[in-house]
Amino acid sequence: MSTRTLSDSTFTHIIDVQADKVDIAEWLFTLPEAEFQQCCPPDHVTVGVGTGAGGRPMSIGVEQIGKTLLIHHYIGEVVAPHHCRMVSTSDAVTPDGRTTVQATWELRAEATDDGRCTITNRLMLTPTGDYFAFLDGHGITYEDAADTATAAAADHNRRETPGFAASIARRASTPNGRHAMDSVPAAKIRNGDSAAGPDGEAAKAVVRRNTEEVQGGGDYAVFDELFADDFVDHTPQPGRSPDKDGARLLYHALRAAFPDFHAEIHWQTVDGDVVTTYKTYHGTHRGAFMDIAPTGREVAFETVDAMRVHDGRIVEHWGVANLYSLMKQLG
Repeated sequence: MSTRTLSDSTFTHIIDVQADKVDIAEWLFTLPEAEFQQCCPPDHVTVGVGTGAGGRPMSIGVEQIGKTLLIHHYIGEVVAPHHCRMVSTSDAVTPDGRTTVQATWELRAEATDDGRCTITNRLMLTPTGDYFAFLDGHGITYEDAADTATAAAADHNRRETPGFAASIARRASTPNGRHAMDSVPAAKIRNGDSAAGPDGEAAKAVVRRNTEEVQGGGDYAVFDELFADDFVDHTPQPGRSPDKDGARLLYHALRAAFPDFHAEIHWQTVDGDVVTTYKTYHGTHRGAFMDIAPTGREVAFETVDAMRVHDGRIVEHWGVANLYSLMKQLG
């Protein structure tokens, strides 16, 4: 990891709750999507939880900072009631293309002299080797990139910190220990057992069919059934067109490279007609992939994506996969 820093932003907010009632770790790992979105609209997109290497807790977050969409895969280095320190090699989707950054997120709760609690929210971004290569490839100086990142992160953190603090206070003040916006337990929301209504459940079923029958089963008749002819991919893979043909070719390429390609869906949420899915793809590298000859290695990598469903068909897609992890596994 680089010793240089793209941005390092810290903001605080005082809440009218005693510190001994605050449990940041419990708040973080039960945070519902709707509550997360309310903390910093419109920057916050979605959130979920998982398990990282060695069983360590993972927080998955998708947020917009400036003009960059960041997909975090935070692993807990410190997970305690008054201090959480999370680290992630985060995917960054910029107007110039995709890259990665190292993100370190810290939350602290400290008692004040008057019996209240100070919440400190710190976000530090550092460049990866991939990031330096990205800058070189696009003719961007590191100084310009750091200036942009510093300004964007400070603006985001300034608006986000009071929202996080208020949410932590609500959680600490709720007698039953639930988030104020919970209508059902958070675990049920992440498992898809939410009050989404029949239309929302039908939309999730469409996305699940694509994951299981098309991506996992290679059934392209189902692909033609599920994808609208005017489908638009807002985050196409390099070299792929942002339409239905591009998506079909991508699925063919993945299954050619990983014949046993399949996904484990961890959770789905639905907001209106947009379904967000967090999943882990698995496969064995039997064919060429991104100019890498077959290695025979078994791989796994996470993806967060959002699909808009209209009249039973997928019409739009946004998503980022943890390709940094995949490429490391392929050597």
